[in-house]
Amino acid sequence: MTDKSGYPKAGIPSAADLAEPVARAVRDEVRRELREQSGRRAVRLYGGAAAAALYAGGALTACLVLLLALALPAWAAALIVFALLLVAAGWLKNSAAQASGPTAPSAPSGSAPPTGPSGPSAPSGPTGPSAPSGPTGPSAPPTPPMPPAPGSGAPPQPPQPPHTG
Repeated sequence: MTDKSGYPKAGIPSAADLAEPVARAVRDEVRRELREQSGRRAVRLYGGAAAAALYAGGALTACLVLLLALALPAWAAALIVFALLLVAAGWLKNSAAQASGPTAPSAPSGSAPPTGPSGPSAPSGPTGPSAPSGPTGPSAPPTPPMPPAPGSGAPPQPPQPPHTG
């Protein structure tokens, strides 16, 4: 009889076949984790650099105030440096706004409804000679006032009749 223990059995993978995908998965996971850690490390370094730059800006501001205080009262020197920094901040803001392109300011709630294709100036309903004259489309019912939250201390408001008009 011959010893066949050294031969792989049909259909059963060998240990080397099983170890290869596991080792590859472990290597990929280690690489991914190292990338994440290096990204987090870079963020921390940028944060530290920003904090150091902020302190340097404060030191430069103090230097400018003290330099101007040699010729002016200290309060006037501080006020002049404040005005210079305010002008610089406004200039930087305007430069950033021009670089990002024109954007429409957001309208506060309760302002006039928008005009355009979805606004009130857009035609709704049928058009042409058979279209009814006057306002078209359904009108939204008025929103009832919300009762105060319990425990807010405000007295409850009586219900008001619906607004017709």
